[in-house]
Amino acid sequence: MSIKSGYQLTTLASSLHFVVDGLCACCLFLVADGANIIDVAGVIMVYNVLAFLTQPLTGMLADRHPHHQMLLQGAVVLLSLGVMSGSLCCLSSSLAFSYLVAVLLGLGNSLFHVWGGKRVATVTGNDIRALGIFVAPGALGLVVGMLFRSWWLLYVLLGVLALLTVWASFISPAPPMARESVVRPAPVVWLSIIVLMAIVSVRSLLGETFSADLTAWGVTALVVGAVAMLGKMVGGFVARAAGIGWALALMVTGVALCLFFRHAAIAMSWAGLLVVNMTMAVTLWLANHVLQEREGLAFGLLAASLMPGYLLAQLSTSQGGDAGMEIAWLLMTLVPTIIIELIVLWALREKRGEVLWSAVVVNMLTNVPLNLFVTYISDSLLTIVVGELLVLVVEALWYAYFVRNWRQAFIYSLLCNGISFFTGLLVQLLIALVHSNT
Repeated sequence: MSIKSGYQLTTLASSLHFVVDGLCACCLFLVADGANIIDVAGVIMVYNVLAFLTQPLTGMLADRHPHHQMLLQGAVVLLSLGVMSGSLCCLSSSLAFSYLVAVLLGLGNSLFHVWGGKRVATVTGNDIRALGIFVAPGALGLVVGMLFRSWWLLYVLLGVLALLTVWASFISPAPPMARESVVRPAPVVWLSIIVLMAIVSVRSLLGETFSADLTAWGVTALVVGAVAMLGKMVGGFVARAAGIGWALALMVTGVALCLFFRHAAIAMSWAGLLVVNMTMAVTLWLANHVLQEREGLAFGLLAASLMPGYLLAQLSTSQGGDAGMEIAWLLMTLVPTIIIELIVLWALREKRGEVLWSAVVVNMLTNVPLNLFVTYISDSLLTIVVGELLVLVVEALWYAYFVRNWRQAFIYSLLCNGISFFTGLLVQLLIALVHSNT
């Protein structure tokens, strides 16, 4: 594979990233404006959940699917249907139609991101500079789509998306760049992934914290998006020049200093926003390095890890909560769930390290967002039942990827979630009983 092919693919994927995120933001906010829907937050939440939390699943699909071009085409079809549905939604002012738009755009966005993350990583040999360049334009695209939303912009973005997709069909499918293959034991792999996911969640929380100091409309919002984009893009070049270890140490130190002094000067918040985004390329490179030949899953796991930090920052702030206390509470619900489900898997005589460690990861992906949603958005019985059913489906798909047996995967998911749910319910009933007798 020539270096030119890597440049072409990276340029194409990064351009598509700007267009896709801009298109999704533009369409969603147009629907919210034009349909006068009451539950705007709910529609946006559905989109975010599908766009980010489904990426581990679509990433698995990207790793297994030999025809990468079909993934991009599938994403474009879903996004085009989302735009069409958005146009009809504003005529009907239907809340159900608004949710359909969020679903189509969210799934299309998810499929596109893992396609791009997988392709750029494999074609460039996991070049950290290319990874940063691919991810960076999305931040600016979101702001542009939101601020300058209009129907003509939406259709222009859709047309550009179609042209870039056609261009992609003329780029010859170059074979992946050869990389030294290293076999690592499952505990090392999944412990590394868990640490990286935790870092990404904290980075998301810190990014929202710095952004909150700078929140404004118009030009300032554009500059915030541009600074976030610049940080993601520059981070890969800094890491390439200084080395992963030194670059990460400098970035973490810089973020800590900016966080500590952010109330002293607004410039520290700007610097913090820049530096915290520089870590993106490093964490993605490390995830690809650990999960070799599963770059789609690696990208999806880190993308999904953004949601807990984002939700924690947005929801706890809007409700006046303490982020530190919320993190402690989330751990108190997450850790027992993980222990219970591991015990269930051991009782089912599952001894494979990769399956057991992956159970820890999938619980991080499902338990935390569901608890945040139930706590801050809706704690109705219907919400809990639907949430648990969605978790059941997600974990069944997750286990199927590792055990290669759909029946076994469904049994694992059903028993793990059923036993952990009813154990938690029993504990809550016992606590309520104790309190009622005191």
